[in-house]
This record gives sequence, structure tokens and C-alpha cells, in this order.
Amino acid sequence: MNTLFVCLLASVLVVYGSEDNLQESKQQETSCVNYCSNIINPMLNVTRNLRNQVNDFKNQTKCLSQFENTNKLMEKKFASQDKKIEQKLRDLNTTSEQILQQINLQGKQVEQQLEVVKKLIPGPPYQQIGSKYYYIEKSEKVNWFGAVHKCLAMDGHLVNIQNVVEFNAIKQKLQNREDYWIDINVLANKDEYTSISTGWKANFFMWQSGEPNKINGNNCCKLNSSREFKMRLDACSYKQLFICEFRN
Repeated sequence: MNTLFVCLLASVLVVYGSEDNLQESKQQETSCVNYCSNIINPMLNVTRNLRNQVNDFKNQTKCLSQFENTNKLMEKKFASQDKKIEQKLRDLNTTSEQILQQINLQGKQVEQQLEVVKKLIPGPPYQQIGSKYYYIEKSEKVNWFGAVHKCLAMDGHLVNIQNVVEFNAIKQKLQNREDYWIDINVLANKDEYTSISTGWKANFFMWQSGEPNKINGNNCCKLNSSREFKMRLDACSYKQLFICEFRN
């Protein structure tokens, strides 16, 4: 009986001892979990932050790579456009040089044409009468030879009247009571009326009544104002006004 009681008591003690140990073990386990959580959670947070930073870095790296690719494409486009612009500039320079050459050539051609025009259309003191250009001296009187030299010095020659139309046009510009030397003469041959301006026989005459009169050394021809400016032979040494015709 005593032995049975002792065994029951011992069993009770064992059971109670086991419950205490279990409770103590649970308390220790809870403490460990809390301790570990306090240590591991910050590390996990750091790990998560690092992971986020890595992801951000990857994203930034990806964006940077895309930017670099875009930049390379832009550089290629700019380089291509630069080449096109340079080519256009070279073409423009070539075109500009060609235009300048054409302008210079045209300028020279214009100058040449102006020189031709100057030869065909003189300036003062010549004036256009009909279809030709003449200079009519208004004050200085010289002999026939002096008149020849005066006209030559003005790039002209003593007037060589070709027809009645020219004669009438010139006559309207002359001063009354003044006589004018013209080109006809008989200095080389008394029987041949020659133009000093052409060297050929004169082919138009408008003689006044009684002319031509070759007596007393009358070898040079003038327009006589007292006879409606018709032609008359006179001494070449007499001083008269004169008419020059532009040499073209």
C-alpha cells in the first residue's frame, strides 16, 4: 500500500515536472522568436532596400542604355545631316561661283556691247539728225584743211551727204548767213569730185545756180547760206564753219 502511494506520488511529480518544463520551453521558444525577429527583420528590411536599389539601378541602367542608344541614333542622324548640309554648301558654292562667272562674262559682254554702241551712237557734241550723227560748228571758222583735222580729232570726218533727205535734214539745223565746209573737193583731179571722207567719187550734188565753178583755185566745196545752203566751190583757204559726221 505504501509502495503504491509512493509510485502515485512520484508519477504526479513527474507530470507536474514535465508541464513546468514544457511551459519553460515554450517561454524560451517565444523569447528566441522575438529575439530573432528583432535581429532578422532589420536585416530583411535592409535586404529589401538593397533589392529595391538594385532594381532601381537596373532600371536606371536600362534607361541610360536607351538614352545612349538614342543619343547614338541622333549622332548618326546629325552626322548624316551635317554631310548633306556640307554637300549642299559645296553645291551652293559651286553654283555661286558659276553664277559669278556668268555675271562676269555677261558684264564683259555688256561692256563690249557698250563699246559697240558708243561707236554707233556717240555722245555730245554729236547730235542725231535723221538716221546719222553730226556735229555742226557754231563759232570757230577754219579753212577747209583745218575742218578736216577738226573732224578727225572728234572721231569723225567732214560731212558726206548721200541724198536729198539728209541734205534737207541738215539744212534745217544751220545758221543763216553762215557757210559750212563739206567733204567734196577737186584737189586731186579738176575733173573729178572726190569725197575726202570716203576717198571715192562723190555721188550726191545739190549745186547752186552757176556751179560748179572751178576758176581761181576754187577746189573745195561748201554749203552757201545765200543760196539756200546749196553747194558751191570756193577757195580752200577761206575760213568757214564746218559740219562733221560721226565715223561709224
